[in-house]
Amino acid sequence: MTMNIESVTLTYERAKGDPVTAIRDIDLEVRRGEFVSLIGPSGCGKSTLLHCMGGMLRPSSGRITVDGEPITGPKPSRAAFVFQDYSLFPWRSVVDNAATGLRFAGVRKAERRAVAMKQLELVGLDHVAESYPAELSGGMQQRVAVARALAMDPQIMLMDEPFGALDEQSRRRIGIEMSNVLTEAEKTVVMVTHSLDEAIFWADRVLVMGKGPGRIVREFVVDAPRPRRLDFMTTASFDTLRAELFGLLEGAPEEVVAP
Repeated sequence: MTMNIESVTLTYERAKGDPVTAIRDIDLEVRRGEFVSLIGPSGCGKSTLLHCMGGMLRPSSGRITVDGEPITGPKPSRAAFVFQDYSLFPWRSVVDNAATGLRFAGVRKAERRAVAMKQLELVGLDHVAESYPAELSGGMQQRVAVARALAMDPQIMLMDEPFGALDEQSRRRIGIEMSNVLTEAEKTVVMVTHSLDEAIFWADRVLVMGKGPGRIVREFVVDAPRPRRLDFMTTASFDTLRAELFGLLEGAPEEVVAP
């Protein structure tokens, strides 16, 4: 699977005032099994680009294709989202939440439960399959959201600040666990984050977007095999890359999550 983004621009028409261009002339290739992080200041178009990749927004110009097929709208089997808001149904069990996408896709109950259980086992939550979201911690609820996305077996996973609602300790622990899961599942992932540590630790490439209208201004390759151990964060290469990224973003220091 290869996703190609070619000269993509998206301009919003406003009821009053001049149009606003959110992203401009984005060119990007995302390859099968690759993990790409997107960072940049607020309002630079990171989430807009992610929504275009998932078919939730249509570019004003340019095109996005997966293996040559144009993206014209949402298709969960092609691109599945994981948001900061877990968006779980509180009246449904964990396993039923994990099977939600399959239910909407018309998959029979026995089959969707079997698939959901397999993904819950992968994220380490099969033992709470019959529990309800209110009985789980925030980190566990986010893992259910990841299992729900994985259950659709998407070609690409699009993650928008998936652990932003968690405290730093939980964020790091769950992030390491999920990095292992996604690497094992050989998933192609694009993730928006404001955490430099998170961006570097997870990704094969880190893309830096400039202030709006959003554009990719720099690309960094993280030359370390995945999944990574926590001690990768103590290496000289990690520190050097983090310092360079921080330098690019120091115009918006509020965007940087401290280690």
